[in-house]
Amino acid sequence: MTEHLQLIAKQLTHLQRMREYLAYSVERCKDILSVENWQGLSLEQHEKLAAFRVRFSEFQEHMGKTMRAVSIEEEVEVERFGAVLAFMEKLSILDSAERWKILREIRNALNHEYEEDSERLTQIISEMFRAVPELFMIHAKLVAFCREAYKLDLSPLVNSSSTFVKKNKKLR
Repeated sequence: MTEHLQLIAKQLTHLQRMREYLAYSVERCKDILSVENWQGLSLEQHEKLAAFRVRFSEFQEHMGKTMRAVSIEEEVEVERFGAVLAFMEKLSILDSAERWKILREIRNALNHEYEEDSERLTQIISEMFRAVPELFMIHAKLVAFCREAYKLDLSPLVNSSSTFVKKNKKLR
């Protein structure tokens, strides 16, 4: 196995761990989803939400880096991330490059939003929670592609029939 494929395998293993952390945060935040007044959250709820925000952001960011690494392996021009997204769409890892950009905008909006606008904050956080199963499916497709294309032994990693996605379809 080449050094670059070893890097991809390592990134996928790291993503799996991040996925588990994110799934854990989602479970811990279920009580927050029904909250209407975000300013009335307890310190514990704020802590749970902060962990979710960080884990969502990091998972998406690292998945983007892994998609770039796969594109490099496939000798695709990677200077523009749009080219990486278009390639991922061509491989059917992404349903839509535009949807990935929307997910990134949601993530960025939350990281720059302040608690004064409770209604906007509620909307952003709800969108992020609904996006988690979608991110997990993208991750599963990326893993499946790498298993097939590079014959990587990723046996402990997620497959496309993720338990979390099945359990949480109602989040969508």
